[in-house]
Amino acid sequence: MLRAIPWQRLALTALTLASLALLLYTLAAPEYDGG
Repeated sequence: MLRAIPWQRLALTALTLASLALLLYTLAAPEYDGG
């Protein structure tokens, strides 16, 4: 069970990366928008 990566871990990792990317984009958006 430890040799295979559970789909829950993959889903959690993907969700975390997506959340971080969205957060960074939201915070940096005003700068890229010219304001």
